Amino acid sequence: MFTPKVLLVNDDAASLMALATLLGERDGYEVITARSGEEALRHVLKHDFAVILLDVSMPNMDGFEAAEAIHSHPRSASIPIIFVTAHYADEMHRLKGYQRGAVDYLFTPIIPQILRTKVAVFVELAKKNLQLQHQKQDLELLNRELQEQRKQDLEHINERRLAEEALRQSQEELRQLASYQERIKEDERKRIAREIHDELGQNLLALRIDIAMLHARTGATHPKLNKKVHAVLDHIDSTMKAMRAIINNLRPTVLDLGLNAAIEWQVKEFQRRTGIACELQMPEQELEMDDGRATALFRVLQESLNNVFRHARATRARIEVYSKDGRLVMKVADNGVGIFPGCRRKANSFGLVGIKERISTLGGDLFIETAQDAGTTLTVSIPEESAVSGPGAGNAATPLIERRASDIPRPLPVAKRAGTGRRRKGEALPDNLNELT
Repeated sequence: MFTPKVLLVNDDAASLMALATLLGERDGYEVITARSGEEALRHVLKHDFAVILLDVSMPNMDGFEAAEAIHSHPRSASIPIIFVTAHYADEMHRLKGYQRGAVDYLFTPIIPQILRTKVAVFVELAKKNLQLQHQKQDLELLNRELQEQRKQDLEHINERRLAEEALRQSQEELRQLASYQERIKEDERKRIAREIHDELGQNLLALRIDIAMLHARTGATHPKLNKKVHAVLDHIDSTMKAMRAIINNLRPTVLDLGLNAAIEWQVKEFQRRTGIACELQMPEQELEMDDGRATALFRVLQESLNNVFRHARATRARIEVYSKDGRLVMKVADNGVGIFPGCRRKANSFGLVGIKERISTLGGDLFIETAQDAGTTLTVSIPEESAVSGPGAGNAATPLIERRASDIPRPLPVAKRAGTGRRRKGEALPDNLNELT
């Protein structure tokens, strides 16, 4: 009987015991602990792990170095790593972690249900992978028998057909599991963002009002106290700004204003943050769709723009959103260096794979047009109305077409910017989300 193993790595004994206790209450997998990156490497050489929960801040070898060392070995190159940390929550450190092979982050204090859910998903994936390995071995054995006998009879054909169907079914189950995990993650992000906004946001606002009143009343009578109160107000403002940033990272509140407003805000934010000139074309009418599909399309836009910033070396980008033949089409084009052959097959490069899976669950298509030094155009097409439902909804195979034709236009054509979505009752979209929180 195969028992998946989970490795916990933390130099703090109390934290390690707390994590082991939270996970030890569940059946179905074995928990192994390590107090350092070196000890973790020794365990990795001996065992196969479903997932590794790795502390970032450790002496001698920190979490980033340990993750890089683990993924450098062929035996452990595909083990998913979740970083556990109370610090390094900024975008640069998260990007560094993902570059080292992390698949997710957990920030302390850890919510037990989230921890168990994430671990359970990877444990289930490990079991499915083992089943796939067994099925692959069965197929190889069957092929050897067919080669030795040099003939195929009806019984062998039927057996092979059944085995291939079982493999396809297993792959379909894995895709459904990945889709379910993505939905759970988005729902959890939305819930946490709302709780932070409703609880912490209201408390901070009430505290700021009280401190502001104290500041106003002590201006003339207690100048020293007034100076201290002013510093406290600055700290509260900084905390509120950080809270808004956390909420926006979890789930931008601008999504509640509609997909048009969310797309326009994301493009403006990307242009402000990167300095890359952007051209946005959208229909005047509001794009109506359910929250799940709108969130998925917004995440695809985020990932596409991040790829433009990280890899394309572009100076301009163009985003087009329009309806055609009952489908919503979104194009993200840049004037960068294009996608080189083999780039999407690099280890730990899951950006386009993630986009493909998101679109696949919606029953859509993904096309990529690229040429060296001629930029890249990513086109996403999804049905405007969800026509399928049930466990396998939207899980049909999605074509991923890459074109390298010399006739792809190199410069981005200068076009008059179309309407970017109607505002709610004539209101303008704010430059930042401070006005939305």
